[in-house]
Amino acid sequence: MTVRAAVISVLCLLSAFPAAGQDAKPAEKPATGAAAEKPADPPPAKFVRQHTLRIGAGDLAYTTTAEEIYLKDKEGKSTASFFTISYVKDRAEPDATKDPRPLTFVFNGGPGSASVWLHLGLVGPRVIDIPSDATDPGTPPYKLRDNPATILRATDLVFVDPVGTGFSRPMGEKKGEDFWGFDEDADSVAEFIRTFLTRHNRWNSPKYLLGESYGGIRASLLIPRLQGDLNIGINGVILISPALNMATLPFITAGNDQAYATSLPAMAATSWYHHKLPDQNQWKDMAAFLREVERFASTDFLVALFQGTSLEKPAKERIADRLHRYTGLSREYILRSDLRVTTSRFAKELLRDQGRAIGSLDGRYAQDELDNVGDQPLSDAFDSKTGPIYMETFQSYLRNVLGVDIEKRYLGGNGEANGKWKRPANSRNAFSGFVDVSDLLAQGTKDSEKLRVFAAAGYNDLVTSYFALKYMLDHSRIDPKRVTMRDYAGGHMMYLNRPSGEALSNDIVAFIESK
Repeated sequence: MTVRAAVISVLCLLSAFPAAGQDAKPAEKPATGAAAEKPADPPPAKFVRQHTLRIGAGDLAYTTTAEEIYLKDKEGKSTASFFTISYVKDRAEPDATKDPRPLTFVFNGGPGSASVWLHLGLVGPRVIDIPSDATDPGTPPYKLRDNPATILRATDLVFVDPVGTGFSRPMGEKKGEDFWGFDEDADSVAEFIRTFLTRHNRWNSPKYLLGESYGGIRASLLIPRLQGDLNIGINGVILISPALNMATLPFITAGNDQAYATSLPAMAATSWYHHKLPDQNQWKDMAAFLREVERFASTDFLVALFQGTSLEKPAKERIADRLHRYTGLSREYILRSDLRVTTSRFAKELLRDQGRAIGSLDGRYAQDELDNVGDQPLSDAFDSKTGPIYMETFQSYLRNVLGVDIEKRYLGGNGEANGKWKRPANSRNAFSGFVDVSDLLAQGTKDSEKLRVFAAAGYNDLVTSYFALKYMLDHSRIDPKRVTMRDYAGGHMMYLNRPSGEALSNDIVAFIESK
């Protein structure tokens, strides 16, 4: 029970008894009509602070607003509260609407993830101070550092926590499940964006969407809702390690040979990183090595997988030899796997001889294993090394820097939402296949001939791999002239590698400023 609800209950109890020294009065009839209606919504919370950030020889002054924004239905009833944090550069102009700065809506993925990861990892003016070399960041206290590479240089920022994440929650008669699905989530986030633009008078600002992981799917689903249904023009979509076509990702591999081919270059890059290749000095650098692996993955390897049990033994052994050369896994293991090594098994097998396993989202991370005979890691080295530092640092940042005085639990990730996520409305039948939203993104570029796409991937991401992203964009039918794709050292959150984070930030700023 909230404090407000407790106070109301106490007041109701007190009103049921006569005051001392007074005669009891007959009970009044129950209230009807407007008097019987439920209490009004509490005022939305709002916390405003001013800050400065040193960039080069000058200071960037900006204002943060952490606030609740209520969504309303057609009857005016509140359906959801979105908690959002915005960063707006302070401007000397008397009327900033005449020359509005770009505005970028930022969200992570999951589904069921808050925006904390991009917030304190890449985009914000302050980010976590984490080792770039994928070593253990240790125990508290953790530190934040100024981020002079922040894209706040080029765009104001709005961080979006979908319902069920962060402090965002359903209201009234709504439940979390009403917002947990491909369409349901996109509908509510689109309405949040519309409401934010209205409340803050930002309709005429150049607008960008920046999504990571499942955020790529969310951004693609938002495009027709924003540009078509709500008439909100979008200047660009920025995708960080995105999911677009689930057939290219290693979640369901049974009968899906495509996922093995698109995952192989990321495995190879990770084997290179850990110096597990049998003849690594043969190539002059990793770029030349990966170009060779990519050619093999999209030709000989894919053809061999396509043949299935019809593949003759000599050909199968030749393919196994190449896979051994590109991954460092033994020929015997590859043959026992029928040439089909899943990324989760690769994460366990690569460093098995050392009693260690690597992370799936970032193969640079590694840790000792309790069980050295299992086929998959017992835990993920990346998650275990990065989860606590993010959440503990963000809790302190909320209260001490942004002035947010909310005692509810901030949900960085919501497993319940993830488990209950509903498929898109147009794929809910017995013959529905893999979710693929790349056509929605592509259609958005046809509807708006100025809409551009920026996409980033990390070489060591074994989940949404860089080669899978290339495949998705190459097959999306988006005009290549409208797409900018960049690869970086690191994994799913490649920006945890500080040089990659700075390069990515600069590339995003250049993308926005190029217009």
